Parts: sequence; structure tokens; C-alpha cells
Amino acid sequence: MSNFYAALEVGTTRTVLAIGETEDGGRLKITCKAEIPSTGVRKSQILDIAQATQSIKSVLQKIERQQAEGGTKVTIGNAFLAVSGQHVKSSSAVGTTTVEGSRVTDDDLNAVLASARSGAALSKGRELLDIVDQDYVLDDRGGISAPKGMSGRVLRLNTIHIHADRNRIQDARTAAEAAHLEIREPLFATTCAADAVLEDHEKKNGVLVLDLGGGSTGYAFYADGYVVTTGVIGVGGDHVTNDIAHAFQTTNAQAETLKTAFASAVIRPVDGEAARVKVERGENSLMDTRTISRRALDTVVNARLLELFTVIRETLEDQDILHRLHSGVVLVGGGARMREIDTLAEQVLGANVRIGRPIHVDGLDNEEFPAAYATVAGALLYAHRNYEEKSILDGLFGRFFK
Repeated sequence: MSNFYAALEVGTTRTVLAIGETEDGGRLKITCKAEIPSTGVRKSQILDIAQATQSIKSVLQKIERQQAEGGTKVTIGNAFLAVSGQHVKSSSAVGTTTVEGSRVTDDDLNAVLASARSGAALSKGRELLDIVDQDYVLDDRGGISAPKGMSGRVLRLNTIHIHADRNRIQDARTAAEAAHLEIREPLFATTCAADAVLEDHEKKNGVLVLDLGGGSTGYAFYADGYVVTTGVIGVGGDHVTNDIAHAFQTTNAQAETLKTAFASAVIRPVDGEAARVKVERGENSLMDTRTISRRALDTVVNARLLELFTVIRETLEDQDILHRLHSGVVLVGGGARMREIDTLAEQVLGANVRIGRPIHVDGLDNEEFPAAYATVAGALLYAHRNYEEKSILDGLFGRFFK
């Protein structure tokens, strides 16, 4: 019997729900997904519970309609929640144990793991999203990935604890529960996306994933096969839209159209008719259609994105890891759709840049821009890998065939 999983992302610009199913060969396939524009959310945080609840209800109804058109009725009981926003933080924790015998055994590994899990007490108001095991240190030898059988006296395990504002997660739970959807487990959106788009050799050689959302940009740096550092920067696609609206005195809707239809992250040399773009009148506007300089538009967009990538570069330099980007940078999220954004990122970060495509799940082959679904794909992968041995049809899904 196949297992089914659901993943929910309540973002600044859109609310996404996806269903994943285990195929006969053991791979995961996204069998259904839906998205709608988010309401009641700003800078990756819910500001209006009622509006956010309506967004979740609407995306649930959209999924149900899609399934009904295919002759199947699906009732989703709960979902894994992808969490983003500047309130997500990470901190280091070290587990320590004394090796009982002359060599490290499974008991020693279990002891140091337990120590690492309890070694970093979160401050009040924080909720744990993930614990990432890094490397082991045996006496004075670091960078060890598998210490079992090695000789030594003191074994340490370096870890990263990723955590978020408990109230922000509870707001998402409240909105989901009001829509009759239980949150199974909260997960960090950026590491979810990374798991969906990265190859193992990239994680080993050094790679940076940038999750370009509407309200913020998450990052996760991998080297030697594990997460070295993570974080969230409070700049996203909505900031670019707001900059355009302010610079050219347009509505946000007009600015969003200018951004998605005409703008580029790199300032382009253009002349003739292509040198200007139209700002269409709003529905209630009495103004005639006007034009603005394409170069001026690119300049506004470039300035904001240049600021973002510069902050990221400085962050990696401060941690002395920029030089380890041997496998380059991978861009995911809706913001990765911006024209020439990979070119600008290459210029600033000094590394090869590609747009990420989920490679460990099926079902997105016909999607125009699969990088926008990397986060929910990764959340479904997490469920698939950690709950595959358990039948979660009861309580997670009720599935009935017409």
C-alpha cells in the first residue's frame, strides 16, 4: 500500500499545498499540488489569522477540486509545515561523552548523540525545527564522519540546532486548524529545498542554497556532506516590488507586473522602442498609460538584489567559508525566476550559479518553473524518508475512490 504525505507552505506571496505518494520503486512522486495568492501574511509572518485561514481553506478546496476532476476524492487530515522568515535562527551545540572502552562503540555514539540533543537549551519562546549533525571530534582529531571502532578517550559531536519563534509557528497552526488541517511537524523551508535539489557530491564539495521568497531569503551552506551554517535575511521579492512602486509612483500590482514582465537583475544596454516599457493603467485609475525607462527599472531592481547578494557574501566571508564554494550556488524559490538573477549572483559571489530543480522527486517534469516548488518537494521528501516505515493513512489522509 502506498503512503501519502502532505506539505504546506504559507508564504508572503503564495500559499502552496502538495501531496506526495510513494511509487512502486520507492521514489516519491508529487501527485497533486495547488497554490493561491496569500492573504494576511507579510515578511513571512502571519498578521491576520482569519485571512491566512481562508488562504489555507482555499488551497485545500483547490486540491480537492483537482482530485475530483480525476475521479478521486481526497480528504487531507494533516500536513508538514515549511517555515520561513527572519525569525528562524540557528545555534551550535556540542555533545560530549567519555569513551567507555579503548574504542568507540555504538553505546558511545548513542551517548554523544543524546548529549548533543540536550546540550543546547532553547531560550523561552523558541521551537526546534531541526538538529543537524555535523562532524565528530575524538580527542584532538576533528572532521571525523564515522568514529565507530576508532581509539580515543573523549568523543564530541558538533551539531546545529535550527529553531524559530514559537508564536509564529503557533499562528500557522491556529490558521491551519481553523481550516481543519493539523500541522504534523514544522520544518525549515531552506533545508527542505536543499534536500530536494542538491546532489550528495555538491553537499560534500561545498555548495550554497539560496531560497528567494517574497518576504525573506533563506540560506544554507553545505560542506563535507553536512550543513555548516544557515540563516535568513529579511529581503525578498516583495522588497523589490515595493522599490519599483516607490521609484515610479505605481501601485504594488503595477510594480509586480513591471518586475515579472520587464525587469532584469542586471542593468541591460537597450535602445530604440525596447528602451521604455508601458505602465498599464490600474482598474480605477484616470491616468493615461505611461512609459518608464527600462534602464531605470533595471537599476532599481539591481540595487536591491545587489544589496542582498552583498550581505550574503559578507556573511560567508565573516565565517571564512566563501572560499569553500567549490560546487557553486543554487537558487530556488519564486524569486529565482527573475531575469539574469543567476548572472548577478555569479558576479557578486564569485561562483557558478544554477537554478535549482527538484531531482529527488517525480511529478514536476511538466512544470514551467520547478524551482518554485523546491520547498514543498523537500518537505515531502522529509516525510517520505522519516515516516516510510509507518502507515500514515490513518490520521494523515482519508482516501476514498468514487
